[in-house]
Amino acid sequence: RALAAAMTGFAGSVCANAPDVCKVRGFSEPGRYPGLAASAAAIVRTEGLRGLFVRGVSASAPRGAAIAIGEVTTYDHTKVLLRPYFLSASPLEARAGSADARRQEPFSLHVVTSLITGLVATTVAAPFDTLKSRVMADDCGRYPRGLLDALGGLLRDEGPSALFRGWWPAYCRLGPHAILTFPLLEHLRRSLGLEYF
Repeated sequence: RALAAAMTGFAGSVCANAPDVCKVRGFSEPGRYPGLAASAAAIVRTEGLRGLFVRGVSASAPRGAAIAIGEVTTYDHTKVLLRPYFLSASPLEARAGSADARRQEPFSLHVVTSLITGLVATTVAAPFDTLKSRVMADDCGRYPRGLLDALGGLLRDEGPSALFRGWWPAYCRLGPHAILTFPLLEHLRRSLGLEYF
């Protein structure tokens, strides 16, 4: 599961890199571009296709993989650990993951597990988010080696705590995402009669 999550997170981030670069540039200098298409055209004109499709991918692709691994593994593991406290079945049956125990899982278990998953995903993603934004916003060559230069400069100039700058706003985005995604997945799985593999 972790490998599948890493691969999909990595691939999804690579595919979404160009609009992500445009978004970060737009946020870093409001008013610089009138819209997404204009920012993409300007970036290609001044930096080439590499500036649009490659810039920042060294941070965004590992970020996508890390978030996906963090969400999938945390959700699964946390649900197994918390299941005995939410079920009416005996703790031994619940921990063993019997089919009856899984059918009795309450919605509250999925919500609490999702909240914890959001915390972990945000914490895992925070350093990558900070570095990704710096590399993608850089159009004047401050970080010629991308992620490595951004990481070195940040640690040297601002210290390790700067890697977690913006953690709370990120949790306000990832927390609700997890609360919607995982209970919906559980409901869909139950409705389709699928076992949790």
